[in-house]
Amino acid sequence: MVVILGWKSSPIGRSSLLKSICNLSRKLIAESSIKLSDVNLIIHAGVYRRNFRTEPAFASHVQGELGLKCKALSQESEHCFSFDVSDGSCSPYVALNSAKHMMKIKSGGYALITIGDERPNSQSYWPYQPISCVMLVALEGDGAKLESTTFDSKSFETTAVISTIFDGIKSANVIGQYSPVELEITNQNETFIGDTNWLSGRHMHEFLTKYSQGLTKFHQINDNSGKSVTATWV
Repeated sequence: MVVILGWKSSPIGRSSLLKSICNLSRKLIAESSIKLSDVNLIIHAGVYRRNFRTEPAFASHVQGELGLKCKALSQESEHCFSFDVSDGSCSPYVALNSAKHMMKIKSGGYALITIGDERPNSQSYWPYQPISCVMLVALEGDGAKLESTTFDSKSFETTAVISTIFDGIKSANVIGQYSPVELEITNQNETFIGDTNWLSGRHMHEFLTKYSQGLTKFHQINDNSGKSVTATWV
């Protein structure tokens, strides 16, 4: 089980993804009972990044911008491990599960989960209104508790994943077009199911908003590729 001790979200707007994520992270830490130095794990979940960049990990940029334990390594130095996960719209739950297992390896401390996407370039078709979301998580404490997650890849279609192609007319790399997989939706009365066209940040923003209002404890994300994840919270 992993616990969300606090979270914040905001439309990215004209800001860069990095600026939006770091501003939210600073506000979240400032309003919590911990210090920034208590964070020893940062995991970023998302798909789209500026200029289609994949390396270095976006989480490492967050760590650097926050100035979190960015010192020469030694046996005595404090450290923060930062990396990215990318599994389409299901990425937030991959990040939360990764944080749970990694915090069990090294007890104590907290993890910062950052979620968000931004338009790679102006040449790419971009119908989204991205929302960035940050979550402070631990293995225990007061807050939303993730009890279980079930990932389903039975309907996964390899032709419906995010791709990058070179557009000769635009003379630029652009987001490839594909036909999204239509999934059958069940348990609508109990489970909050977001729009398949939402990006990861909005999926978590919308669910956590409804969870905090006591409207649901069940969350299902259906990715355009046909994959899905169903989460139970307590």
